[in-house]
Amino acid sequence: MPSDNAATVEPRSSEQSGAVDSGILHDLLGHLLRHAFNRGQAVFSEVFEDDGVTPLQFMILELISKNPGIAHSRICTAMGTAASVVTTTMKPLLAAGTVVGRASETDRRVTRYRLSQRGEKWFADLRPKIADCEDRFARSLTDRQRAELIASLKRLSGIED
Repeated sequence: MPSDNAATVEPRSSEQSGAVDSGILHDLLGHLLRHAFNRGQAVFSEVFEDDGVTPLQFMILELISKNPGIAHSRICTAMGTAASVVTTTMKPLLAAGTVVGRASETDRRVTRYRLSQRGEKWFADLRPKIADCEDRFARSLTDRQRAELIASLKRLSGIED
């Protein structure tokens, strides 16, 4: 055991060498999915930079657009997220009048959502940009790799066509 007086040499820090040892991280599915998710968010931000929409809002707009009169709970299930996340994400869409909510005729406790007329036009103009976003995000994949990745992610997520 070295004495307290012994000089110790500190290992070179990653800041000095520029390299970071990731250990097993780059072999972990969850870690790689997180990295891919972050990259996807960054690409979305670039493509939709001037549109005032977030990825979660886009998801909600797509669901409401394709399912007029959809209830909050069904949006949550389709997104695979908590009700509080959907509520928070919808607030600006409701405040702007892009999305409108109306109490269900069969159960007044349930609110059903649809796009306003202005919201329908805005989203219809915005929606085609998602193809550019997807193409930029998947640029490093062949068409076959992209299709296989989508199929694999659907299986992992329990999503059936």
